[in-house]
Order: sequence, then structure tokens, then C-alpha cells
Amino acid sequence: MLISRNAKLPNPAALRVFVTVVEEGGVGRAALALGITQPAVSQYLRALEEQVGHPLFERQGRHLVLSRVGQALLPEARRVVQALEEFQRVSQAMGRLELGEVTLGAATTMATYVLPLFLKNFHDAHPGVRVHVESGSSERLAERLLIGEVEFAVLEGVEHWEGYERHLFYEDELVLIVPPDHPWAGRETIPPEWLKEETLIVRKPGSMTWRALERAFEQAGLELNPIFYTDNNEVTKRLVLAGAGVGIVSRVVVQPNLKVGNLRALRLAAPVGEIRRYFWLVHPKNVANPAARALISLLRS
Repeated sequence: MLISRNAKLPNPAALRVFVTVVEEGGVGRAALALGITQPAVSQYLRALEEQVGHPLFERQGRHLVLSRVGQALLPEARRVVQALEEFQRVSQAMGRLELGEVTLGAATTMATYVLPLFLKNFHDAHPGVRVHVESGSSERLAERLLIGEVEFAVLEGVEHWEGYERHLFYEDELVLIVPPDHPWAGRETIPPEWLKEETLIVRKPGSMTWRALERAFEQAGLELNPIFYTDNNEVTKRLVLAGAGVGIVSRVVVQPNLKVGNLRALRLAAPVGEIRRYFWLVHPKNVANPAARALISLLRS
């Protein structure tokens, strides 16, 4: 049965008083348990009985006992009180970040190579908060952010949007990667014209990596002519490790390989030069979710 919008719902405080009187066995004990006066307890009960339209208790000698209506309503009142107590517990826990949930979007490079340490630190501080990480292209994640499917995002190549804040999160560069036994491995830079003589492996057209490369080569008046296109940085690295050619990726992508020494990173010399990438933390100006606010604060720090 649907409740009319105009119907007056029971006062939650009155329901709590009703349940407490039953559990404590009287008005006086209920008043002590609730920390209010006996007249206040009686007033709550009268108001609830007036709303119900029937007495909730009957007096037998010096004792109050539940009426038939009171017996029928007690289980429902208990369920409401328990639900309200659980609501209060969860809301307070979320405010203290003992519980909660947050959904963020991140460009694939950031989600794979940069965010994990931040998220580990966030989990250490707030182990009860569930974190959903949605990775993918910056363009698609920007759309999802604007329609509210993710609460905030780390994106590349975003503009200022009304109602949103944008903060520089990570700055990177594109580098050429080669195996350690490659003839170029001992160099710091190579002329971009030399790429014509090599099998070039890059991210597929449409990706932010491809756009940055294409723009840099066009500005230098050079042609970019890859043989392999991949949709994954790890595939690019694996192809280079297998000796299939030389690749171009973000430096952060190859950082673990540079530490173990199974790949080398080189810069392209002029006229292409350094190719920078900028990743932005983008979020609404007003973020209601305490867990999202806390994670944004961590990322901004």
C-alpha cells in the first residue's frame, strides 16, 4: 500500500521511546535509559497514540502492558528503530571514513603506473572504504565524469570546464625505447630522421600518445611512419624486448625496465625535441562524498 505524500509519518523519537518503554518495563526506567524526564516519555507516548488512533498500553494494576494494537505495532517499531540506528552508524562511519565508497576514472597510463602507490596509501589510511578505479581513454572518461559515472578523474588533454576544478597531477615525456644490445642503446638522443631506418612501434591512432607524437612530428615537418600499432603500453614494450623494433612510450611506462636494465630510453633530438605530456586531476567544485574528498586531497598533496 502506498503512503500518501500528505500522510504524517510517526516521529522516530516517539518510536524509540515506545520500544524503550517496552524493553525497560516501564516509563521511569525508560526515562533513565533515554536520559529524558518521565513527563517527556509520557508526552511522546501520548503523541504516538493520538497518531495511531488507539492506546498502545493498558494499565493492569500498577503495571503497563501492551494493548493488542501495541503488540501488533511493536515489531514494526523495532524494525524502524533498528534501521534508524544502522543509518546513524553508517553515516557517522562514512563521515569518519571508516566506511564508504568512491569511484574515480584514470587514463590508462596513470591507472597502471602512477596511481597504485597513491591508492595503496589511501587504503592504508582508510581500509573500510571501497575504491572503484575505471581506466581507459581520457576522452571516454571525460564523458563519464561529466555525466556522473565517475566522481573525479585523472585525464590528459582536458580543458577548463565550468563547475569543475583542474589541477596538474603528473608531467611526463615521451621517450624512444630500445633493447640494451641495440646500436643506439649507448646514446642519450637520436636524430628523428633515423627512425626511417627502423621498425617503429607506437600506440594506435586516436590515442593521446599518438596525438602528441603526430603533432610534434608535423610541427617539425617530418613524417611519422610506424609499422606496429598497439593499444597497450605493455604490448609495445614486449615487442621491443622481443627485438621487433623500437618503440615510443611515456617515460613512466618504462621506468621499471630502466631500473632492471632490460630497456634503454632515449630522447629525440631537434627538430622534434622533447615531447611533454600533462595529466590533470579534474573534479567538481563541490564534492559531497567524504571518501572522494579525502582521495582528491591525497592526490593533490
